[in-house]
Amino acid sequence: MKIVSGKQNYCLLKMKELIILRHSKSSWDYNVEDINRPLSESGIHKIEKIAEESKTIFKKTEIIFSSNANRALHTSIILIDKLKLSLNNLIISDKLYTFSFNDILKFILEIDNKVSRVVIVGHNPALTDIANYFSENKILNLPTSRWVKLIFNKDNWSTINNRDIQISLNNIKSEK
Repeated sequence: MKIVSGKQNYCLLKMKELIILRHSKSSWDYNVEDINRPLSESGIHKIEKIAEESKTIFKKTEIIFSSNANRALHTSIILIDKLKLSLNNLIISDKLYTFSFNDILKFILEIDNKVSRVVIVGHNPALTDIANYFSENKILNLPTSRWVKLIFNKDNWSTINNRDIQISLNNIKSEK
């Protein structure tokens, strides 16, 4: 977007906002493959609470990208319900069923520039590694149901890097 006023040209960047959300607590009560593990009852209640408490953080979300794992997808659907978004805002990707930093970084750099505010719901250790790559506020572990919000001074996903951060926020409680 360009605004022209008199002889001066002002170029406004449409900054990119990324929220990294680790899926909620899963259940180990079922003998199923990892990808099929459901949320535990406490995990369901936890993501409902986090979604409610963090509505202002998530309120302008355009797209939620979710891993195709049951626990991530269920987390995403609860988030969509609490935010009163349409299921059309959800994109499920098997590329996010990964534990690799490089896979997640590649995914982020390939996001369509038409969207500026996205949430990625996925898995550790990849999400902790991505949060630490982009933020100066290093964390040991991104716990389940926790998020990190990153705002980049770029208008193109493919060019963001760890020097472009404007704001980094999180809802991780400090460990004592």
